[in-house]
Amino acid sequence: MSTRHLAVDAGNSKTVALVVDGDGTVLGRGRGGRGDIYGAASIPEALNAVFGAVSVAFADAGVTDAEITSAAFRLAGVDYPEDEQFWAEHLDRRLPALGSRSIKNDGFASLRLIDGSGVGVSIAVGTGPAIGARSADGREECSGMFVFDALGGAALGDAALRAVVRAWMGIAPETALTPALCELYGVVDAWELRHTFTRRFGARPGSDLWRASRIVLAAADAGDDVARGIVADQAAAFVRYAHWCARRVGVELASGELPVLLNGSVATSEHPAMRDALVTELGRVAPAARVVVAAASPLSGVVLDALAEGGVTVGPELLARVRDDHPQDFLMT
Repeated sequence: MSTRHLAVDAGNSKTVALVVDGDGTVLGRGRGGRGDIYGAASIPEALNAVFGAVSVAFADAGVTDAEITSAAFRLAGVDYPEDEQFWAEHLDRRLPALGSRSIKNDGFASLRLIDGSGVGVSIAVGTGPAIGARSADGREECSGMFVFDALGGAALGDAALRAVVRAWMGIAPETALTPALCELYGVVDAWELRHTFTRRFGARPGSDLWRASRIVLAAADAGDDVARGIVADQAAAFVRYAHWCARRVGVELASGELPVLLNGSVATSEHPAMRDALVTELGRVAPAARVVVAAASPLSGVVLDALAEGGVTVGPELLARVRDDHPQDFLMT
């Protein structure tokens, strides 16, 4: 029988788990909620998200933990050594027969998608930010708790709301985001838009603003100066953190020694504004760096990590074979 491997990618909007065979063929899938121990409503919620997704993937594949040769867990919120230890202890209790495993921040999830080696810098722009770097000698760093800017799709929505309301107040420029957001949320003006998210009773959850991220990208693509500014500010911040991560592993980003991968739902959106802004900013501060746009989700990178953890050589053939082939809503946030 072929080997079995487990890949788990947990973020701030969802957790996804796959069981694959030694060729990377998907045998089982599972999905859960927010798996970040810092971002979830509670620690039990994060645990249930991760282990619930794993349980569903196991059931779908018809396997148990004893049949898993190796596993890779790439989890938002593994920011400090004690966070890794926390998950290790729970894995020991809940999946005691699991084979070889690794537990890392989700900033490392995409790195093998560059060329299979896992060496490079990854900038993942999803609901939130995830930046990771690994040098050729194995040193690693991720953004983790050292991000002090509001970044990612959630932050795009927040910034759009602020821009629209400030424009209505007359203290900021007019923007095409105003009619777009009013239409998206079914309100007549910016006052009602602000009210619907902040009123005492029946307010929309802040997470509902995440839906506005593509509105911002589309407006930026159409040339709206306010939207373009929001996107450009994020891109500049992402590159600053990528520079810091690279330096922490002993490499200057500007040297071009480390390739840079762009990934995540915002960076790979059908609206290229964030992707273009990141490429422009990287070209400005690190013109020698090779920039690659991921052709697969971070989850595919975790699959490659799980296979490598089990001794499988990750070469061009495997890279080409491990692609996102899932039901339409499986990877949607």
